[in-house]
Formats: sequence, structure tokens, C-alpha cells
Amino acid sequence: MRSRYSAFCLRNPDYLLATLQKDIRAKETRKALLKSFAGTQWRQLKVIRCQRGLLGDKAGEVEFAAFFTQDDEGGQLHERSRFVFEDERWFYVDGDILPPISLSRNEPCWCGSGRKLKKCHLA
Repeated sequence: MRSRYSAFCLRNPDYLLATLQKDIRAKETRKALLKSFAGTQWRQLKVIRCQRGLLGDKAGEVEFAAFFTQDDEGGQLHERSRFVFEDERWFYVDGDILPPISLSRNEPCWCGSGRKLKKCHLA
């Protein structure tokens, strides 16, 4: 999960395609991924919950919130992602988009400024 987030940050479509489950990979294109990178700056990943996905498991789920800016507007992707373990590797299968999470005023701001949310984007 974290490696896929990093690949989005680094705009690495080849890694993203390689870590898609084989049936899903056939539907995704490099061109579509490159287009999705335009104007998007990923800022922070917050892993909320993991279910299964440990040594010996064949499937797992990760709930996360990923914060980004797109064309200078802030946004959030809150998703519950499903992964399968095949050929000694984890592959992304799909995910459910969830409503945005709320951050507490005293948490670090999602934008990466290093300030608390209340002193940054709530000011």
C-alpha cells in the first residue's frame, strides 16, 4: 500500500501497473495513469486500519486517507483497498471510496507544512 502511494508521488506508472492484480492490469493503461498525474501533488498518507495481510495471508485490506493538492486545491482520497498475495507479491485488486475523514485541529496539517492543522489550513 505504501509503495503504491510512493509510486503515485513519484509518478511511476510502470510500478503502479506492475502491482495491479493481473485481471485488473488488463483494464488499466499507462496513458490513463499519466493523465491522472497532471496537476496532482500527493501530500500525506494516513493509514487508518489494516485487516489481514500478514505473513501467511492470501488477502488483505487497508483503509487509508491520502491528502493531495490538485491545481492548488486541497483534496482527500479515503479508500478501503483490497489486495491479494500471489506469486510471493501483494497486488492491488480494487477499493471502495469512503467519505472524507476529519482531522483534529492539533494534528499535523495534511499539506506537509509542519504546522498544526489549526495554525495552517483552519486559520
